[in-house]
Amino acid sequence: MGENFAFFLPIMMASFGVAFLIVWGWGARGAGWWSGAFFSVAGGFAVPVAFQALPTDLWGIVADLFFATGFLLFSQALLDRWRANWILRLRLVIWAGSVALCGFAMMIGHVPLELVSSDFGCFLLIALPLVAARGQMRGWPDRALYAAAVLVALDNLMRGSTVSFTLPSGVSFRDSDYAFLMQALACMFGLFLALSALAACVLDLIARYRHDAHVDPLSGLLNRRGFDEAVARLRRKGGSLIACDIDHFKAVNDAHGHATGDRVIVTLGDMLRTLAPPGAVAARFGGEEFLLFLPATDAAAAASIAEAVRLHFAEQAASRLGLAQSLTASFGLTTLHRADPSIHEAIARADSALYEAKEKGRNRVCVRRALAMPAVVSAADGQLRRA
Repeated sequence: MGENFAFFLPIMMASFGVAFLIVWGWGARGAGWWSGAFFSVAGGFAVPVAFQALPTDLWGIVADLFFATGFLLFSQALLDRWRANWILRLRLVIWAGSVALCGFAMMIGHVPLELVSSDFGCFLLIALPLVAARGQMRGWPDRALYAAAVLVALDNLMRGSTVSFTLPSGVSFRDSDYAFLMQALACMFGLFLALSALAACVLDLIARYRHDAHVDPLSGLLNRRGFDEAVARLRRKGGSLIACDIDHFKAVNDAHGHATGDRVIVTLGDMLRTLAPPGAVAARFGGEEFLLFLPATDAAAAASIAEAVRLHFAEQAASRLGLAQSLTASFGLTTLHRADPSIHEAIARADSALYEAKEKGRNRVCVRRALAMPAVVSAADGQLRRA
């Protein structure tokens, strides 16, 4: 067993334990399991150093306990991504059985049995999540993590299967090929596993931050930032823009409270999401105002969609929420033009049409084209006509 390994491995594993602990503090899902796993494995690899300071055979069972616990936590960390708490009882039985067999082997002085019990227990604990991962891959971070876990599992399987060759009788554990291979391969495969898991956790965290930065938490629609970014990729196709605002929303809040007002916002957001065609971009721009961008859609088709949302909201929202008073919304519509420097010029026209709908009595759709008079879809007949 190399002296450098004896000091390097515990430090490396503990360093990753600290790194995952920091990422867990940032809110990364599953990072706490990875942190505990690497700290446990670091404890197992630190046993030779402890043995030199205080020689006793009891360190063997301590190392076995650390490794079994570390691999139990590895399995939980993997399953937290793919299938949380899958067959937890079986994994606990494997952990307990491995530790018990290791203790029995140590009591009778059978080192090969102790090593086989530990290796096969660790193999089973990390192999089970690989079965559960089928159909759960979500991109290259999961595939890299899966490959790293496969290598770690095969390392334990092959090492446990070749103990009779790597630890021949008469050779001490410290001077055996088994000890050297265990630490050398743990250095390579453990590093691969740690980096893959850390990358997956950090990328998940970045994706969550990006989602939180672009999505309105109440309605689940995009916010202003998310809308601007989404439309920037689509506006070259042209299309139409609908602005919508809940009528007399302050009165709803005053009469029923802000919690009910939030439910009204969620209801309109759900209707926009449901009734909008595939490829549409829906956003809540703040308060009770929403925007719906319809790529490659002309004004007539967009007015039909706006009218469908208006009718659904007027006919279903109040009854769905158990309110006696009616709920309506007003809509302003415009089309995008190549001359528009940005989407905000179209938003201004849609807002102008929305204010026109408010002035005309609310609960209607108004259309404003550039350099043209506004048109209105009346609440009574639903027909598009010049205002």
